[in-house]
Amino acid sequence: MSIEDMTELIYIQDACDELCCALLGEKVAMKFDAGNLGALSRVFQLIQRNAIEELKKDDCEDVWRIASDISLTPEERAKQLLGITEG
Repeated sequence: MSIEDMTELIYIQDACDELCCALLGEKVAMKFDAGNLGALSRVFQLIQRNAIEELKKDDCEDVWRIASDISLTPEERAKQLLGITEG
C-alpha cells in the first residue's frame, strides 16, 4: 500500500472517530453489523490489514495506538504503520 493510500485511510478513520464522538458523545468501537457507523469502522480493518506484520502482534494494539495518535499527522501515522523510516 502506498503512503498516500494509508494517509487517506487515516484521514477517514479520524473523521469516523469524530463523527462517533459528535453523535454518541465518545469514541466507540462498533461491530461491522452495528448499522452505518459500524460499517464505517471497516476503515480500521483496512488499516490493520495493511500495517506491517511487526505491529499486528498483541491483537493489533500497536496498530490502534498509532492510528489513533492525533498528536501525529495522518502522513506520519501512515509512515509508521507501513514501517517507512526517513533518513
